[in-house]
Formats: sequence, structure tokens, C-alpha cells
Amino acid sequence: MAKIMVIYQEPKDVAEFKQYYENNHMALVKDVPNVKHAEVNYVSAAMNTDKPYFLTATIEFGSKEQLEDAMQSPAWAKVSEDGQNMMKFLDEPPLLLITE
Repeated sequence: MAKIMVIYQEPKDVAEFKQYYENNHMALVKDVPNVKHAEVNYVSAAMNTDKPYFLTATIEFGSKEQLEDAMQSPAWAKVSEDGQNMMKFLDEPPLLLITE
């Protein structure tokens, strides 16, 4: 199994960000091939850091190869492009991790 984990700091406008993220951005993720599961979690506490973490998103794939194939797809390109649209809510880009 392989995963993409995205970690966002607190947005400038929490309500607008949540609405956009849940209704627009995650809807695009559903079209990405090979996704086994995708979930969003809101951070209630972040320990050992001063950063104001707000949200984590995890997208699971069956293998690293499936993840790599998905990242080459037109659907993933739309997700990436939409990430730029979300920057109006953020002071800095989210942290993106790929795990196996």
C-alpha cells in the first residue's frame, strides 16, 4: 500500500476553506484512478510543533506503482491545478508526503 498525505496549516478563512476543500477539491480526488480510499481529518491538537496544523488528507493506493500511475493521470493534473486555487486561503503551501 502507498499513500499521499497532505497536511495543511490553518487557513485565513476557515469556513470558506472548509467549504471549498470538501465540496470542490475532494470531489476532484474521487476521479483519480487507483484510489482505494480517501479521507479528511481536522486536527484537534498538534504536538511537538508551533505550527498551527488544521487538516490532514490521506489518499490510499494499492501500491507505489498505482500511486505513480495516478499521479500521471489527467485527473491528478486537475487536483494539482486546483491546489493552486486553494492558495488564496493559505499563507504557505501544504506539506505533501508519500508513504509506503
